[in-house]
Amino acid sequence: MFTLLIFLLVIAVLVISHEFGHFIVAKWRGMRVDEFGFGFPPRIYGKKWGDTLYSLNLLPFGGFVKVWGEDDIEGLGDMQNFASHTAWSRFLVLVAGVAMNFLLAYLIFSVGVAGGMPLPGEFARLLFPSNDVQQTVHVGGVVPGSPAEQAGLLSGDTIRQIMISSGREIIPIASVSKMQEIIGAEEGNEIRLYIIREGIQQEIEIVPRKNPDAERAAIGVFLVEEHVVDVPFWRAPWDGARVTFFVVMETIQGLGSLVANLFTGNTEMVKESVRGPIGIAEIAGETARAGFTQTMLLVAVLSLTLGVLNLLPIPALDGGRIFFLLIEKIRGKPIPLPVSQYAHAAGFVALLLLMLVVTYLDIQRIF
Repeated sequence: MFTLLIFLLVIAVLVISHEFGHFIVAKWRGMRVDEFGFGFPPRIYGKKWGDTLYSLNLLPFGGFVKVWGEDDIEGLGDMQNFASHTAWSRFLVLVAGVAMNFLLAYLIFSVGVAGGMPLPGEFARLLFPSNDVQQTVHVGGVVPGSPAEQAGLLSGDTIRQIMISSGREIIPIASVSKMQEIIGAEEGNEIRLYIIREGIQQEIEIVPRKNPDAERAAIGVFLVEEHVVDVPFWRAPWDGARVTFFVVMETIQGLGSLVANLFTGNTEMVKESVRGPIGIAEIAGETARAGFTQTMLLVAVLSLTLGVLNLLPIPALDGGRIFFLLIEKIRGKPIPLPVSQYAHAAGFVALLLLMLVVTYLDIQRIF
């Protein structure tokens, strides 16, 4: 239930921010917005304020803003009609959702790096000098029945120091390799871990197993290195933009690798790299247990991923509609309405089928 709740909250933030971009720019340009929907039909609930129906729909995997004239030609000449506006005005409405995705991620990264945000080691090392980065080790998972579980270690705990069995030395921990080295030297001896849990320092005593093997690890934890970036507040707007740009480039590169693997028949790599709703929900639940900052980092990364994907020139996506708008400018006249309607309907069906496939892969991966 916790995982489902976090998943729905994350999806709600992403969808509402994206659709709000379309909504607010359409209103700004004087267009009539008939519906602002969260999720896809069938409709569960709707409330009308002014010209707009605000709806909650059954399938919570997206959302939509229905602007009058976007999918029909009635009312041409009325400036409340989408089709009556210039190509530039329509482009602004179409690209506004992606712009909001990028803006949301930028704001999260900017606030995060000024307040201490964990970033993957590669990002942190490439983008920031060492004095801006504090390297820490935290527990990513605990093996059931292991010494770590019996001692009370929890996923998300940050390990700051270890007192070895002699009791005469407290060793700071800043890397997984250092942690593993100490545990390997102290097998069978009681050690004391100084951890941070929910902002409070605690001490945990644990005895690593003697002669551990692949099935019986020394203490039974999955350790993750974190690189926490903390910069002065006056640098946050610039550094937030740098992180945003870097993540966008990594997302594009990852998308290119995915397409290359598809064309080369590397289906196993595709299966491992693609996540559907169930996979995202699983990640969201695990991330939420690691803390609020980690959850916001996930929201930022997913927001940029959503933005990049929406720019692809695929019918039913914003990028597809922008592509049709570009063709209109080249031709000097709009694409026939039935053609665009059928193309966007086919694109929507294809996206639903793709979602079903990746959901099936998620289920296979879990079970």
